[in-house]
Amino acid sequence: MQYAALRQPAASDMRCCCGREECNMQYIDYLTKQPSDKDAIIINGDRYTYGKLYVLVQDARARLPQVAEKHLYPIRETGILKQLVLFLACAGTNQVPVIVPADSKLEVTDPLFDTPVPERAVMAVMTSGTTGIPKILFRSFESWADFFAIQNAVFGVDADSRLFVQGSLAFTGNLNLYMGQLAAGGTLIAEDVFLPGKWEQVMARERANGIYLIPSKLLMLPRVFKGVNANIRTIISGSQSLGRKDAEVLKKIFPNTEITLYYGASELNYITYVKSADMTEERNLIGKPFPGVRVFIQDDEMYVDNAFHVENITVPYSLKDSGRMDLQGNFYFLGRTDDIVGVRGRKVSMMKIENALEEVAGITEAAVVLLPKEKDADMPAEIVSAFVTVEGTDVPENLRQQLKEKLADFEIPKRVIVLEAFPKNTSGKVDKARLKKMWIEQEPQ
Repeated sequence: MQYAALRQPAASDMRCCCGREECNMQYIDYLTKQPSDKDAIIINGDRYTYGKLYVLVQDARARLPQVAEKHLYPIRETGILKQLVLFLACAGTNQVPVIVPADSKLEVTDPLFDTPVPERAVMAVMTSGTTGIPKILFRSFESWADFFAIQNAVFGVDADSRLFVQGSLAFTGNLNLYMGQLAAGGTLIAEDVFLPGKWEQVMARERANGIYLIPSKLLMLPRVFKGVNANIRTIISGSQSLGRKDAEVLKKIFPNTEITLYYGASELNYITYVKSADMTEERNLIGKPFPGVRVFIQDDEMYVDNAFHVENITVPYSLKDSGRMDLQGNFYFLGRTDDIVGVRGRKVSMMKIENALEEVAGITEAAVVLLPKEKDADMPAEIVSAFVTVEGTDVPENLRQQLKEKLADFEIPKRVIVLEAFPKNTSGKVDKARLKKMWIEQEPQ
């Protein structure tokens, strides 16, 4: 098929991120530069070629409301395909797309979506970070898409990639990887629903040669896959810890894969990465900076300097993450600065304790917080408490003894609470605020 002419925007829509008409349609270029019959995205088993995706974007674009000034366009769809089509449809118009997380209770009429849009902005992301208060971050085309070639080279993504993915585009890491795949001319193999038991068949049927999942999802695959997949050549993961032992488990079912763990942020794109060959027993190792990115430690905080950041921030920029660097130039993530707490006058890293717990056989996931020692006291003292999910129904035997091999006595949790599953936010991270609320409102089982 031939690509039909895309509806031209009105004259008032013609301002682009750099003010030039000729770069107005760059997102659409990702679709038109590829053969129209090549697979762009296979979603829940339904196949959409680059040509078919282009037509869907064209139709959606024709239905966009016309606005004279740049304005946020909230996308409240939960399905990956609809999110992607609407995001692309906004390209070159004054509608600046922001994909709203499914768990957000905000209506499209909320004042947050009237936030003034910077002139260079072509997209926005919605994030609450650790504050719990939603905020909007804006990106120019260059500060975002110009990084695709860099990230694709590190991740091993190219025109031949057939990348299995799962998760909403409201999560910045997903949006970057999905759009980077289309920019490279590859194929996305996406699933809307979290059903890891069926993914082995999906990957085999669609000839996947890559996987992008966060570690908590990725590490479920060895438990449910029945065979070996020698076709997976690259695995991309991030947002959570992953170490050498995890990589070894994954390589038993994906023997020919190279695993890349990234550390990144909505404000700054991808920052550092480590390959499976360089992973160690320290699961907080996040490796060396991406090309063009500078990272340094000051007062135990990590600062980042690059050209690929959101509008209206000053670099070097601190994410309020605590870290350290070794003599070889590798960086280690020690947690959010507000996750470093005082216990008996000593600093304790919640992330260090979580990593130690997750290395115990039988514990599948851990989240550590400070909780009141007594619920009903007027000013209760707080103690280190761990929420865990386990393979069976009980905490592994000799847990304290096993933790003593890695933690000091004051770091070992004084309370361990077993849950069937953790509450997660859109990005797949554990929602610790909800965990605390669950414990306060109801006695743990």
